[in-house]
Amino acid sequence: MVLVGVSSAGVLLIALFAYLCSAFLLSQFDVRRRMLVGEGGLPLIFGLNLVSFLLVGAFGFWLTYMSGRDLYLYAALIALAAQAILLVRHLRVYHRDHLRVSYEN
Repeated sequence: MVLVGVSSAGVLLIALFAYLCSAFLLSQFDVRRRMLVGEGGLPLIFGLNLVSFLLVGAFGFWLTYMSGRDLYLYAALIALAAQAILLVRHLRVYHRDHLRVSYEN
């Protein structure tokens, strides 16, 4: 029962860390402004999501190592799923704002 609680808390922490890491990186590199001025935000979005995935994966592996269980594949899948959801969200925002910039010009 304790293992299920620790695993559930770990999954929640990984998803929260993925969101915070992505939001921090996107704000640090000012991706929204770059999209609105047309400075090529798409490669930056993919690059930042890759960096965020690597950080989230390392955090997930650390949680797995600290728990003493051999669940590294599950940690990688959870990190990938959490980051994939955020990537789709960022691509949707890019598509919406990119079309707005093209329409206004």
